[in-house]
Amino acid sequence: MNYKDTFLQKSENKELVVGVIGLGYVGLPLAVGFAEAGLHVLGFDKNEGKVSKINNGENYIKDVRDAALREVVNNVTFHATTDFSQMRECDALLICVPTPLDRFKKPDMSYIQSACEEIGRNMKPGTFISLESTTYPTTTEDFMLPIIEQVSGLKHGEDFWLAYSPERVDPGNKQYVTKNTPKVLGALTEEGLEIGKAVYQFAIDNIYPVSSPRVAEMVKILENTYRLINISLINELALLCGKMDINIWEVIDAAKSKPFGFQAFYPGPGIGGHCIPLDPFYLEHIAKKFDFDLSMIHTAGHINLLMAHRMTLKITSALNRQKKSINGSKIFFLGVAYKPDIDDERESPALSIIDEVIKKGGDVSYHDPFISSITTEGENTLNSVELNAETLSDADCVVITTNHSAFDADFIIEHSRLIVDLRNVVKEASQKVYKL
Repeated sequence: MNYKDTFLQKSENKELVVGVIGLGYVGLPLAVGFAEAGLHVLGFDKNEGKVSKINNGENYIKDVRDAALREVVNNVTFHATTDFSQMRECDALLICVPTPLDRFKKPDMSYIQSACEEIGRNMKPGTFISLESTTYPTTTEDFMLPIIEQVSGLKHGEDFWLAYSPERVDPGNKQYVTKNTPKVLGALTEEGLEIGKAVYQFAIDNIYPVSSPRVAEMVKILENTYRLINISLINELALLCGKMDINIWEVIDAAKSKPFGFQAFYPGPGIGGHCIPLDPFYLEHIAKKFDFDLSMIHTAGHINLLMAHRMTLKITSALNRQKKSINGSKIFFLGVAYKPDIDDERESPALSIIDEVIKKGGDVSYHDPFISSITTEGENTLNSVELNAETLSDADCVVITTNHSAFDADFIIEHSRLIVDLRNVVKEASQKVYKL
C-alpha cells in the first residue's frame, strides 16, 4: 500500500495523528477542534509556559472554551510538547507560527523557516504539511519546499505533500469560529489537495479548494487588503468630515440604507491586529520582485500609519479648547485592545497614540477590562487602573480608543471633564466631547 492509500485509510478510520506547530490564537483553537473530532493531536511550541498550561488544562485563548480544552487534555486526545522530535508520530503537520514584520517593515520569515527545518529533521515519509500563517504569495513553493526537501532528503509528491490553507480567525467573533468558517485550501498537487481535504474535514465544516498554494496565499492577502483600503478610506473621510462639521457616523448610516453596491466600514484611531496592518507589506515585498508598484495599497497603508499622529493632534486640539497643553496634562485612555471585547493588543493603534502622547509630555494612564498591563513599542510599560468616578474626573482628558461593551457612555460623560471619543461610544458631540 502506498503513502496516499495508507493516509486515506487512516483518515477513514479516524486514526490520523495531527501535529499543530504554534499554539497561539490560531493553533490552539485548531488543535482543540481536531481533538474534539476524536483525532489524536500533538501541539508543538517552544514556549514552555504555554505547553505546561495546556497539559494542565489551563486555557489562555478566549476563543477556546475552557471546558473543551480540559476535556481533550483529560481524554489524552490532545497533548502539548516542546519536543519536536515527536513530529515523527504525526501524519499531518499544520504550521500556525507568527509572521511579524522586522524593523524595516519587511516580512520576518524566521518562524516559518524554523518550523520547516524542524519538520525536515523530524517528519516521517507520507506526511501532509500545511502552512496557515499569513504570508506573501509563492512562500509555500519557493520558500518552504526547498527547505523541507533539503533538510529531510525527501521528495515532494513522492514522500510528502505540501499545501497552504490561510487562517481566518476573527478573535471575539461569537458567530464564526474555526469550525464553521469556510477554509480555503491550495496544494502543490491534486493528490495533496485530496489528502488535505481528508485532514481538514475533521475540524472544518466547509473546505473551499483552489488550484494552487499561491492562489490561497493571495486570497488571504486580498481579504485583509480589502479591509485595509476601505477602513483607510473611511478614516480619511472621517478626518475631512470633522473639518467640515459633518457627522461621519450619520453619513455611513444613511449610505448603508442602499441595498446594493455599498458595505459599511467604520472609522477609528487606526487598524490593529496581526493581519490587516501587516499584510500590505507582505504583498509589497513580493510585488517588488515582479517590478510592480502597488500604489493604492501603499497609500492605504500610509494613511493607517499616520492615524496615531493625527489622533494625537485631536487630543492636543481638544485640550487647547480648555486652554491646556498636552505637556503635563493627565490623559486617561479607555481601552488598549485593537478591537472591542478581546484581550489582544497586537498592533493596536492605542499603543502608538500612547507613545506619542507620552513623548509630548502627557501623564498617561489607561483602563482595559481585558488587558492588565502593556509595553508599547516605545518601551513604555503601564498597568491598567480602575475605571471609576475618581479616575475619570482626575483626568484632564479621557480618550476612548476601544469601544468595549463594558464602557458605560453615560457614566463616562457624567464624570469626565473632557472626552476625545475615537470610537463613537458617545453619540453626540458637545463642548466637552470631541469626536473623531
